[in-house]
Parts: sequence; structure tokens; C-alpha cells
Amino acid sequence: MKKSLTLIAVAAMAFAVQATEWTAADGTNVGEYAPIYGYNNDVPQHNQMQYPATELTGMAAGSEITAMTFYTSTPSSVNATGGTFKVSLANIDNVTPWTTDTWGGVSGDLLNVDVTTVVATVAPVADENGVWAITFDAPFTYTGAALLVDFESITEGTWVDTEFYGKEMGAYYVMSSYGYAGTKRAQTVLPKVTFTYEGGGSQEEGIANLSEANALEDNAEFTFDGDAVVTLFMNNYLFLRDESGYAQISGVVGTFENGQVLKQGWNATKTSIVDGWVKYIDAEGLSASDETNADLAAAQKLTGTPDESMLNAYVYVENVTISGGPFPGMPMRALPLPDGNSISITSTLWATSWPANGSKNIYGILCKTGDAISFNIASFEDYVEPTPTFIRGDVNNDGLVNITDVTVLIDYVLGGGADINLDAAECQIDGSINIGDVTALIDYVLGGTWND
Repeated sequence: MKKSLTLIAVAAMAFAVQATEWTAADGTNVGEYAPIYGYNNDVPQHNQMQYPATELTGMAAGSEITAMTFYTSTPSSVNATGGTFKVSLANIDNVTPWTTDTWGGVSGDLLNVDVTTVVATVAPVADENGVWAITFDAPFTYTGAALLVDFESITEGTWVDTEFYGKEMGAYYVMSSYGYAGTKRAQTVLPKVTFTYEGGGSQEEGIANLSEANALEDNAEFTFDGDAVVTLFMNNYLFLRDESGYAQISGVVGTFENGQVLKQGWNATKTSIVDGWVKYIDAEGLSASDETNADLAAAQKLTGTPDESMLNAYVYVENVTISGGPFPGMPMRALPLPDGNSISITSTLWATSWPANGSKNIYGILCKTGDAISFNIASFEDYVEPTPTFIRGDVNNDGLVNITDVTVLIDYVLGGGADINLDAAECQIDGSINIGDVTALIDYVLGGTWND
């Protein structure tokens, strides 16, 4: 009998499901409002944390979460808070950042989800290293999208300042609502949490930014889970930018506009670098989200010689004088740059026709011909001379009007050697700069108004 029991135990161990861990929001920033807000632990509180799918890429749909761990920088304070909390989880389609006012309050409410599963009832307990491990009463099934983690106090404890490590997200994914007439606060630091789960397998972590995709080996297939912004779409070439760099996808069918942020989760294959182009092919799942990013999409003004980190960047050179060139259809071989250098023009992918002679802003994509970075022209715009702007009385052009401007103007009137903003120095507006302008400026500095 004893032998049979031993065999059964061994068999059970052989078929036991292997637990796996995944850490989300893994950062060293600190926040105080979640998972618990110790400073107001003496009144009822309800705290929520939204974890985007991009932070949960190590867990596949169907994973059974059995525990989670938070990390505090103030373990003794956490242990001193007391009280108990009901811990719940919910699958949500996507994160919805909370909106804050100028005083740090929240204009929205806690998320109202249809199904929130209670997984544990716990008291705050952290070990000497700041690790607070929470074992679930029953497994929670993760469906593969975003995740809501909810802490609601059952019994109050003592107010003690507490802080938890996490990741700065740039959006308010954490909200705390507590006593005192339902005061609400939010923070952009999403608490670091390690999920322990079983089953469901694991999925390969997606590529989070374009520089990572560009660094892949040739012919590598990947899934892109970052925020790529469309900078230019012409003749089935889609050019992208994010905070890390630039990319190009060829053979794209559809319609895309500059500034659109692509939905995450598209797939592609990185090819060899041909003539300096980092190229993705066989892209699937490309579509635009509801988000836009005009800053990243805007053409960048090229003022000096670019380096290879800007290959595939959408750029422009300002105020280029179009002139006759070596052969018809391509009147110029290089564009002059403000730093005194020039950048060669490669044959255009888009058969762009050269305009008549004149001053133009010339737009294009940076590529490479041989070993040199070159300019692939996409379009031309007429150069418009900017209207000069100045502040009346701001003689030294520092954005302020004060006694320093008086001193500089006196020096100019006496010797004419000072470097000044001539438009701003004409304080009495009579067509000349003289001692009358000095008097008018002194009156303004002393009185705050112009006497005209």
C-alpha cells in the first residue's frame, strides 16, 4: 500500500502544472496611491490600477493567475498600516486613462466593469525587502487584453506614508478614491507587479519600438506592440517614426494619413538593408488607431548633415533656390544645407517633377546611396518669407522689456556699435532711432504703458 501511494504521488508531481511568472510595469519610479494609499488608510478607500496589454505580453490568453506580488520602498510603513483589503481583478478591452485637474484631483470615476472577480482578502504585509506577495483564494483567468486590478478597504487601519515601485507611464492609469467626501487622486506611476500564473502557455514578447525591430537579424519575423506614427505614405511605401527611430514598410495597400498612430499587434518581416533602407515586408494587420501624434509625424527641418540614425526620416530643407542642372528632369544633384554642407539627391521613388526655378521648401525621405546619406525627394512647397516678429522695446531681443534694454539702446544711440533688434528699438515709431526712443523706452519701463 505504501508503495502504491508513493507511485501516485510521483505521478501527480509529473503532471503538475508548472507555475510561471511575468512582471509588468517593471520600473524604479515610486508612487503612493496604489495598490494601497497608506496616508489615508484610516478612512475607506478604493484604488484601481489599469495594466495595458503591452505590459502583459508574457502571459497568453487562458493563463490562470494564482498570485501577484507588489514591491514597496517603505516595507515597515506598509506593515504598520493594518486594515484589510478586498482584492479583485477584471479583464478589460483596453486602458482608459483618467483625466486630472490642475489641483491633482480626478474628473472621472473608478471604472465600472461588468465582471470583477474577488481573488483575495488580505492585510498589507511586506517582507524586509519590500516584497508583498498575495496568494489568490481561487485562480483568475486572463483573456489576453488589458487588466484591471482593484483594491477596496474592508476595515480601516492607521495612516502611514507608503510608497511602491513602478513604471512612469505618461498617462494616469492609477486612481485612488478615499474618505473625506470621496476625494480622488491619480498618478502616472503604474505599480510594478509580478503575476504568477499557470497554463495558457507564454507568448513571445512583442517588439516595443522601431529601433528594436531595426536591430533584428535579416528575415526575422516580428510582432510590433509599440506606437508607430505614420510620417509619409506614397506609392505603397509607409514611413514610420516613434520615440526611438524610423522605419519603412513596402508593399502596403490601403490608405494612411500623416500623424495616424498604427494599432498595435501588426506583424512584418525585417529584410536586409538595401541601399541604406531598413525595410519591412509582408506586413499584416496594419490599421490606424483613433490616436494621432502630429509632433512625431511632422517633417523635421534639416539644418545640418544627418547621421545614419535618421535613415527613413521624413525631413525638409528650407528655402532652397531651384537652379538649372546637369540634365533634364533632375536640375540639381545636391541640396545646400544651412551648415554650409550639402546632401546628395538620389533618384526619386515617386517620379516627382521638378518645379520651375524659385525658392522652395523641399520635402523627402533620408536614404543612402553607396556609403553616403542622400535625400529622396517627395514634394515641393513654395518658400514663404516669415513675417518678422518682435516685442516693442525688447532692444536686446531676450523676450523682456526692462532697464537692460534702456542701457543697450543708449549705447547704440551714442556709438552705434551695439547689436540690437532695430524693429524693437524704434520705440516712438517715427522712422528713426534716436534719443527720443530712449526717452520713450524709459517712460515705458517706469510706467508700464507706451505714451502714444
